[in-house]
Amino acid sequence: MSLLRSKSSATALALALSQQTDKEEPDLKHLSDDVITNRIFNFTTDEEMMKIDLDNYVVFIENVLKASDQICVASHWAQGSKGNFVLAEDTMNYPSSPIDPPICTLHQISSEMACKPPGVETVHKTTLDILSKLTRYPWEAKAMLIFAAFMTNYGVLWHLDNHSHSDPLAKSLAMIKRVGLLRKELESVKYGQVFFNQNSMIYNCLKAVKYIIEFKSLSKYDTKDVPELSAALRRIPLVSYWIIHILVASSIELHCYLSGVEGQTQKYLNEMTEKVSTLVLTLENHMQFIREQQEEVELYRWLVDQTDHFPTDVTLFLAKLINGKHKARPLINCSTQLEEHIEEFMKEKKLILIVSRSLNFSREDLEILQSIYKEVKKENKFEMVWIPVISDPPNDGDEEAYEALKSEMKWFVVPFATKIAGVRFLEERWELREDLLLVVLDTQSKVEFSNAIHLTRVWEKEAIPLSYDRVKVLMKKNWIDSTVLKFTDQPRLKSLVVINQERNVIFYGGHNPRWVKNFEESAEAMKRDPVTREEGITFELVPVGRNNKGEHDPAVMFNFWMAQRSYFILKHQLHGSTASEDISRMISYETEKGWAIITKGPTVVFIGGGDLILKAIDEFQIWKKNLRQVGFSGSFKDYFDELTASSLHCTHVNIIGFSGWIPLIITCPVCRRYMGSGIRFTCCHGGPDVL
Repeated sequence: MSLLRSKSSATALALALSQQTDKEEPDLKHLSDDVITNRIFNFTTDEEMMKIDLDNYVVFIENVLKASDQICVASHWAQGSKGNFVLAEDTMNYPSSPIDPPICTLHQISSEMACKPPGVETVHKTTLDILSKLTRYPWEAKAMLIFAAFMTNYGVLWHLDNHSHSDPLAKSLAMIKRVGLLRKELESVKYGQVFFNQNSMIYNCLKAVKYIIEFKSLSKYDTKDVPELSAALRRIPLVSYWIIHILVASSIELHCYLSGVEGQTQKYLNEMTEKVSTLVLTLENHMQFIREQQEEVELYRWLVDQTDHFPTDVTLFLAKLINGKHKARPLINCSTQLEEHIEEFMKEKKLILIVSRSLNFSREDLEILQSIYKEVKKENKFEMVWIPVISDPPNDGDEEAYEALKSEMKWFVVPFATKIAGVRFLEERWELREDLLLVVLDTQSKVEFSNAIHLTRVWEKEAIPLSYDRVKVLMKKNWIDSTVLKFTDQPRLKSLVVINQERNVIFYGGHNPRWVKNFEESAEAMKRDPVTREEGITFELVPVGRNNKGEHDPAVMFNFWMAQRSYFILKHQLHGSTASEDISRMISYETEKGWAIITKGPTVVFIGGGDLILKAIDEFQIWKKNLRQVGFSGSFKDYFDELTASSLHCTHVNIIGFSGWIPLIITCPVCRRYMGSGIRFTCCHGGPDVL
């Protein structure tokens, strides 16, 4: 029979033997993880922990185990011949600095593990007794010291056996320690299962110890960044207990060999083999997840550094963002349907990065992006790349949706099966949410605009070159001109609003047809009123959100509200909350039955919505007396403000799942209090939250 038997054959034979020879005895089932965790809770102290050089202890243990195995093999083949096996120096590693072990503690541990009767209960009690002597050591040090004590005894036995044929002193010591009986066990199933096998209990304990040390070395990482590390560190006390338990059981087994008595039952050895194998597998899984999260953290830090502090070529940044490597897999050029490497098509060009979580682009966004692409390709200074962040595994229909979108693009796209490495950076640094993210980077990966999707939704291709300087110029334009006029069917109004500084215009709209009809009738009646005519007051009534047939068009209104939100975010970002109050009030009326914007020339006088603005028009007879003194728009506003002041209707500013920067604080456009925030921003002007 070969000494170097495989794990599977040894385990199979062990199981067969256990069925033949085991008597009824306690098993490991009563030592559940919860029971052990509760029992070992007190084996720590609040005092300062005593530390040992874990890495050097590991080197010591590996040296002893490796040398002992080599002697075992030599002893097996020597069959009692004279001479000793000479260990090659180059096969051994040595600690970087001398080990200074607590020698008395190691002797006490060795004494506790020697000459005990076999069995689960004895091993458990002995383990707890040893732990009570090591309360001032951290758990990884407890396991290491006990491992060192065990390997010292084990190594001494095989060292004596190796030199007993040529050294009289070694022969005498080997005789008194009965090493000859140990040599006879080399062919036994138990010995291979416990000691001599790369998958033996002792080797698996060593693997577990190494994982524990590696977990501790990674404590420099914040567990918020590497959450799996927290779970692994919490497991250390339990794993350490089982390492110690198995070492104690193995030591008792070793002394049973030397005493010539029956050792641990095969059933118990099988249970421990399974237990330590499970522990190692669990630790391997922890380590795999930790390494993945560690790579994610390192990539995140690198990406942050490159965009904030250490500009680097945009081709390298893009490759790392997509694949986490210096050289990414090719992207698909949708114009040619060919694959091209980033380094080839991005050289000395700026980058417009389109990032999406959803594969459900709106038709309007897609058309805007197509117009942007056509415009930037005229000078060929930009490249556009779409990065879809697709769930892993993909949902049903994702690939079909991806292909449908790709077929309408002319720019570069990341292949469907790509798992985006820099997702954390996209989510935390660039704040990717459900909406599109459009980031503009220069040739050195410096961010020129953090989310230009708002720019494009308001000004479309006029927003090029998608920079902060450009948005400052565009924001000098009139709000009505930028976000309202293009959603009307009366383009002639541009001259009325922009050129004629005194022209009164009422823009209105709503999703409730009855409200809209009532508003139109009341406004027309107000226009025909004799007092209005007498004062020479005229105003234009301009519906918003209608198609060419003059009918309400939900698709047009969707784009209208999207433009309002985009304009609001841009203005709030550049000029603060108070500068964006008109737009925030406008957005607050989105869910109302209807709304109206009253302007005088390019100036917005006020914005109203719902039943209040309708009531203000219906009660024109009350406030028309002020027309001569205050003017039409001024008296209209004053009366509407009176109605608003007496209303406890809450104001809601809904910010849907935009990516990128969004305001965290908004001033209520009605009462100037800070609005409560959640998914939406709310203010009830000092009253109860009445929806």
